[in-house]
Amino acid sequence: MTLEEPEYFKYLGNIIDEQGGSDADVKARIGKARTTFLKLKNICNSKQLSTNIKVTIFNMNVKTVILHGTET
Repeated sequence: MTLEEPEYFKYLGNIIDEQGGSDADVKARIGKARTTFLKLKNICNSKQLSTNIKVTIFNMNVKTVILHGTET
């Protein structure tokens, strides 16, 4: 029986490649943040909300997605 080496694996929620790099993890986080940002597009374009409220909503949603699990 032979074991195959994976190209990447998840460890504590982070994607690590076979060389120990985190490029795949960074790309995945950027993709998730982009998806979250696009869901907020109507809020960002709203003229009824102040810039401060828009920044707060961004920080609560997009920034949280990017930073999730990076405190290791």
